[in-house]
Amino acid sequence: MHDQTSDEIHVASFLVHVRPGQLAELTDVLAATPGLEEGTQDPSGKLVVLAEGTCHQNLLEAMELIESVAGVLDCILVYHEVMSAQEANQQLIPTGQLQTAQQEVLS
Repeated sequence: MHDQTSDEIHVASFLVHVRPGQLAELTDVLAATPGLEEGTQDPSGKLVVLAEGTCHQNLLEAMELIESVAGVLDCILVYHEVMSAQEANQQLIPTGQLQTAQQEVLS
C-alpha cells in the first residue's frame, strides 16, 4: 500500500460481497494486509472490512486490493473519516464507563 508521512489518519469501512465459497481467500488477504481488518461477517458472503491509512490513496488502494480477490462481487465505501493523529490517539470513552453503560442497558 501507498506510504506517506502525514499528520492525518483516514479510517474507513467497506461493505464487501464475495461468493461464499471464496470467502476464506478474502479473509486470508485481509489478515495478511497491514491496515485492513475483517469486521462482521455473514455466511452468505457479506462482510464489513475496516481500513486505516495516512491518506485517501491508502483507502483507494485497499478497495482495489479487495476487488482484485477472486470471488469478490462488490466493495462499497460506507464510512470515511479523516482525523488528526492527535485526535486518533485520544481515548473517547474513559475506561470503565463503557462497561458500566453496557451493564445498564442489559439490566
